[in-house]
Amino acid sequence: METRKKPFSKGDWVEVVNTNLRGCTGYILNLLLDEEGYKVKITADQRGKHIEGVIWIAKEDLVPCVNLVDEHDLLTLIDLALVTNDKQWFLELTDQLPEKLLF
Repeated sequence: METRKKPFSKGDWVEVVNTNLRGCTGYILNLLLDEEGYKVKITADQRGKHIEGVIWIAKEDLVPCVNLVDEHDLLTLIDLALVTNDKQWFLELTDQLPEKLLF
């Protein structure tokens, strides 16, 4: 399997490979201090069913996710952007919503 040379960034969507969670998808929360792995928020199981969990996983067990992000996942990321006070990320994410929210 080809190893990813460029590290993932916060918010990148990934798919788990080479573990018993193979096929689960989620997004990067943090890079581990030793730069050998990531803290990942898992949002979907192998069948695409919504789940929630946080795991620490080695970088070689992750690949970029090629599946489309659904609205629920976008809303979760928007919440994360708000919690981290990341205005630019918040704006990028809200632009991806299927319809504008009325405030």
